[in-house]
Amino acid sequence: MKNKTILVACLLAVSGSACADVDVNIKYLHSQALELSYQLPPACTQLVFKKHGSDAAKIRSTWQSLDACAKADGEHASSQQAVCTQLRFQVPVSVNKVRGYPAAFPVGDAIYVHTSNFAVDATCGKVNYSFSAPGIAMNAQVYADNAKAADGKGGDMAALLLPKPLKLEGNFIGYFDTAMGETNIRNIRKTGDESIAFLREVLPKAKFEMPIVAISRVSGPGRARPDGDAADVMRLGFVNWPLQPDAEAERTMTLFVTHEFSHRFQMRDATDAYADARLIHEGGAEFLRWLMGVRKGWLTNAQAAEDLNMALGECLLHVRHASWGNLTADQKRGGLLDYRCGLATYIYGLAARQGKAGPFERFDGFYEKLRLVRTQESLPDFAHALECGDEVGCKSQWLSRLLGKEEGMLAVWEDFFRQTGFAHPVVANQQQKNAMLNQAIQALMIEDCGSSSVFPQADKISIDDVKGCKMLRGGMSITKAEHLPLFNHPDTLSATIAACKQRSQVSLTMESGLQLDMPCKTAYQPVELFYSVDMEKLLAHLNR
Repeated sequence: MKNKTILVACLLAVSGSACADVDVNIKYLHSQALELSYQLPPACTQLVFKKHGSDAAKIRSTWQSLDACAKADGEHASSQQAVCTQLRFQVPVSVNKVRGYPAAFPVGDAIYVHTSNFAVDATCGKVNYSFSAPGIAMNAQVYADNAKAADGKGGDMAALLLPKPLKLEGNFIGYFDTAMGETNIRNIRKTGDESIAFLREVLPKAKFEMPIVAISRVSGPGRARPDGDAADVMRLGFVNWPLQPDAEAERTMTLFVTHEFSHRFQMRDATDAYADARLIHEGGAEFLRWLMGVRKGWLTNAQAAEDLNMALGECLLHVRHASWGNLTADQKRGGLLDYRCGLATYIYGLAARQGKAGPFERFDGFYEKLRLVRTQESLPDFAHALECGDEVGCKSQWLSRLLGKEEGMLAVWEDFFRQTGFAHPVVANQQQKNAMLNQAIQALMIEDCGSSSVFPQADKISIDDVKGCKMLRGGMSITKAEHLPLFNHPDTLSATIAACKQRSQVSLTMESGLQLDMPCKTAYQPVELFYSVDMEKLLAHLNR
């Protein structure tokens, strides 16, 4: 049926002409740009992108037409002249964060490419994908000069394009940006190797495939941070990363690397049919890196407790009294809730599991059931798989409620901790106050601009370039609110809320010294109570 649909669409698109293929080629130009070309069949003047919308339009806004033929937007790649049979674009590398995989991410002199940003549907015919570069790494293999994607796979895959052929190191395929420094590269490789060994032992049923590893150090807006993904080319990007990281940066690096390698023990595509697919996937990798970190000593109990408390705190800050099941995908992505709520859901849910099987065994068992699934109707119930496993007569008590639509998430967490004693209520600590200040500043920006885009840093919030702002401007950095340091001061949050209530405005001071009195119609509503984990009790239940 699918092939017939494509054939009909193709015939309509070319006005009765014979159906031909669309050939997509992604070519390495130099370390800062690709050449993207679409060879069109006869009479085809427009291609429909599979990835569309505002985020896709933002990605393609930087593409430069290499002749008078091509134009691209959030929806289409189109020919501007009837005689054009090829659309050609120059695509610059970028570290700007957009939803999903990046189109072209710099990795030293190489470029990480993900074809989902270039993929088009079959309206004009079957689509073929190929790559051109002196060196190419993809699908666990290396190539020189040219490589073709397998049929049906080319529209959703990663590849690494290099200025020279890549030399193999045994069975390992990797490319390391020398700007990362030898110490960082050595630590990343050691962490990756130890993570793989650990997860192979505790998840014996998992089907692990070693990815091609691409490590890069890049400059970008905002604070030092990791940015990566775990496709068949694993992208481990480090933005503004120090060459000599302190203990906190090393811990962040370790947890990031373990998160990405944990994904290789999951089945991303197999969970797509679940309403909570991203929570299952991202929360699952967070769970693995957290408990692995505790077991391996990469996290002390105090650090693990702080991590879990902050994750649940950020989850509650965004979800509040809403039910998880009624949140939109945008609401969940905006606060990284699939990660933060996901970590708390996995950790506490598995601590409250029924029966004898351990937490890793329950995790492994869920994916083993997925591997055996034949139809969408027979998908294993996620909440039941983690809480009950194969226990006869067992019913999910908590995860089905936490992830459902009937009850507010905050109320379920209150009930959960009241009954289990795994955590107790506390007032906000300074980190949580900082997180609420970030939300309060973004609310002021929405009033001023209609939307918000910011880069929080250790002592300031930098404003992105957003159209429609009345007072704020891209490049401004807020360092004070109500004449108090923006972050890490105990009174800044309460002073900001009071100013909005009393004066209907909040005074913000920029790094330049400029002071703005920002209109404030609605005062920020802080979360009054958070939770602090009882690590001794939690670990006793996780380790039983």
